[in-house]
Amino acid sequence: MRFSTKSIHCAAAAVVSLMISLPLSAAASPTAVTAPATSQSVSAFTPQQLIHTLPLDQTYERLLPLQGGSNFRDLGGYTTTDNKQVKRGLLFRSGAMSQLTSRDEAYLARFKFDTVMDLRSTDERELYPDYWAQNAKLNYLHVDYSMMDMMKSTAGTDPRQFRMDEMYRGMPLHLKPQLALYFDSLVKGNAPIVVHCSAGQDRTGIASALLLTALGVPREQIYKDYLLSTEYRRPLVEMGDVDLAAAAKTNAFAAMMLQYKGKTDMTKGNPLVMPDNTPFLQYALEEIDAKYGSVENFLDKEIGVSERDIRRLKKLYLN
Repeated sequence: MRFSTKSIHCAAAAVVSLMISLPLSAAASPTAVTAPATSQSVSAFTPQQLIHTLPLDQTYERLLPLQGGSNFRDLGGYTTTDNKQVKRGLLFRSGAMSQLTSRDEAYLARFKFDTVMDLRSTDERELYPDYWAQNAKLNYLHVDYSMMDMMKSTAGTDPRQFRMDEMYRGMPLHLKPQLALYFDSLVKGNAPIVVHCSAGQDRTGIASALLLTALGVPREQIYKDYLLSTEYRRPLVEMGDVDLAAAAKTNAFAAMMLQYKGKTDMTKGNPLVMPDNTPFLQYALEEIDAKYGSVENFLDKEIGVSERDIRRLKKLYLN
């Protein structure tokens, strides 16, 4: 199957952001990682010490020290409006994970991960499989959909006039099936859990923002967490060593990435703000506020997360 150059070129602009973005019982409460007790730099220790010697809580502050990871970080540690804290070691977000090494997998095994929520399209998952989820026999959640279709449904009527604010306004509703799976796992206590997409910033940013909002983290802090992706992403790692030219013959996402490759700096993440410094995420949350009154109402009406579910989330994931 081949894809038209025109449709690929129109969608490629959107991908610039999207790419350059043991089970517990339902009654059990996940065990959190305690906040770091030392200020000693992780770089002072060898990889073997990180994996086998140091207490887990001392091996990272927010970003996990992974050779083949990109933007893999802990959502814990944030303070809520009622002075509680999100537990560490339970809620994670990440970019693509297909390049994780055996050392990385050994380190991640210490967390005893339960679930991976993969927000990516069918083409993305085929191009960059989650080997770690398979190797570790984790609960792997995903929904089949087309990246091209998502771009058309979220980027407005004319893809040639692509705008990030329009895409973000439409993305929460497009992600409804994935968000339902994600929050169902969270409510059941299936943690530690990591939610991810290709860059770990756009789709993952929205999912993470909805969760942090439900837990009571202030919006300004949520924006700050969202913007960390620019610092923590490693686009070259996300791209891996896939032969995009060969893959593009049958894979729409590879075709889009081929259009994008070489046209921007792949050594760092792209800024996630408009020219006036408004975070892209703000458009999604303000759209939800305008249509539903609050994120909690959106979660209830569209995702099936009730007030009772939110109380349970707070019980499970707040100190």
